[in-house]
Amino acid sequence: MRTISYTAKERRAANQVWNAAERYNFDPLFLAVETGDLDSDLYMNLIIGLAYKYYGEKAISTLFGYWNGDISQAMLDDLTWLYLEHVLYTEEALKRPSMTDLRVYYGKAFFAGEYKLSRQEWMSKNRLVYNMQSARWSSVSGKKKVLLTPNEQKLYAELTPQIMPETDRLIDTVLAIYRKFNLFDGVKHEKKALRLHFTGAFARIMTRIMPVSSVRNNHVMVMRSSEADNMTGGAAYSKKKDNITYKKENDDCSYIENCFGRSVISEQTLTKIEKELCTGSHTGCHLWFTDGKYITKKNIPKEFLHLREQSQLQVERNHSYYNKNVRLYDSLIAHMVEQIRNSEYISQKTDVISGQSGRLDTTKVWRAEYIEDNRIFHTYEDDNQPSFTVDLLLDASASRLQYQEMLAAQGVIIAKSLVECNIPVRVTRFCSVRGYTVFHILKSFRDKKCDNIFNYYAAGWNRDGLAFRGIGKILDMNPGVADRHLVIILTDAAPNDSQRILPSQDSPFGHDYSDDISVNDAANEVRALRDKGIHVSAVFMGNDAAANSAEKIYRKEFTRIRRIDELANAAGRLIQKEIQSLTR
Repeated sequence: MRTISYTAKERRAANQVWNAAERYNFDPLFLAVETGDLDSDLYMNLIIGLAYKYYGEKAISTLFGYWNGDISQAMLDDLTWLYLEHVLYTEEALKRPSMTDLRVYYGKAFFAGEYKLSRQEWMSKNRLVYNMQSARWSSVSGKKKVLLTPNEQKLYAELTPQIMPETDRLIDTVLAIYRKFNLFDGVKHEKKALRLHFTGAFARIMTRIMPVSSVRNNHVMVMRSSEADNMTGGAAYSKKKDNITYKKENDDCSYIENCFGRSVISEQTLTKIEKELCTGSHTGCHLWFTDGKYITKKNIPKEFLHLREQSQLQVERNHSYYNKNVRLYDSLIAHMVEQIRNSEYISQKTDVISGQSGRLDTTKVWRAEYIEDNRIFHTYEDDNQPSFTVDLLLDASASRLQYQEMLAAQGVIIAKSLVECNIPVRVTRFCSVRGYTVFHILKSFRDKKCDNIFNYYAAGWNRDGLAFRGIGKILDMNPGVADRHLVIILTDAAPNDSQRILPSQDSPFGHDYSDDISVNDAANEVRALRDKGIHVSAVFMGNDAAANSAEKIYRKEFTRIRRIDELANAAGRLIQKEIQSLTR
């Protein structure tokens, strides 16, 4: 018997589930709604309906009820649907010829375009799920095989069984898989976070002194029907504006260090920098500067060991991708070097001086005989001192997950080209997680080798305004050998962070860091850098709607690319364009 009131879109999804289940007298626990792609919705609702058809409402409710409210609920939900998708497709595909086409389309849609912002934090926290789904949908859509760790390969095999379990074996089979891989021991572990609820004026006072995160549900594609009324753009979120999550800053700091590596700045200095930079729209935020190296510790939690294993696997993927195309990349580097060197503004200055060896200057021979000056030869002195430095700032938010190998390769190409031209280049990846904007310096000005750029990987959000403040401070602390600087950022011109802007006199309720507010903030910080004499240019890769944001942030100092493999050439053009003003 149905008890839930559905919107028109939810009703369409529910009808798809009911049609597949071949009965209409129940409320499905899950619906695929508002992903922005009706065919993708149709396929997942078909799978949901088939789950009810073959296993019944009681079995499905009991299975997902085991971990409902568990700290790993979202992960377990997603892995379970991955398991069910395989067994149900295998069972039903021969009876439904169109199902194969829908499945292939869904697989391609998984990788198509940039990921929605609502997916970003989910990916940063559930990388195992992302890898499992990538393996499934790359296989379905005919893409190259995804690299998995040995443990992930075993888990993926368990999630892709040859035989569909009977109804009375489904729950035991799934729970056995999760126990085997230490994902769920059968006991619900509820999140023990301190949540304080205030309303009215007291809430405004408290939010001034306490860090606030927007409350988002990171469940992707399929969601519980009970959450559907809070949906927007395919993700569920809380409509309560006065919910405050108290975050233990020490725990967050430890989390960031375990995820990204040690701080290269002392705690005392970092505190001073945060007091200087984390103001205004960034009050309550934090900064982290790292070289990606970890402090040796005992008893590292499994989640961090797994994360480090994953990041190392991404390094291997980056290396493999580059080596596969190394001849092409060598030619691109040679082209970019020639492109830069041919600029009349970067040509090395050559001074002619007198010396006791070199090419004879016949006009000065008399000096040796009459005034005993033996400096009658010409010798040449090259001025190899660079006139400017380049900071390459790579957006490493989760919207770049599908481009990680290409981004690492393009970063290496740019860096190697500049090193060859004797132009100091520093490469930094940035992202924001748990209110921390993290700067991972992949290559310093001093480094001649570029191998560490392969350590690039994507996770989290991108708080661009604070990132610009941070790169300005990095330049203050380590400006390099030249007094002129060019910052090139790879961006989608869509700044977005889960950490809200705190309430202020002008905005008593605060704001999400997104849309026009975040764009205006980024634009202000770019202007601030330019006012200090730092040249800022952008390589923009995003949709047409974001192109207006790019123009607002960077004015005319940006170039647009359609594919990530155009990055190196675009950066080369920007460098040439900026050379004239930088070398005056």
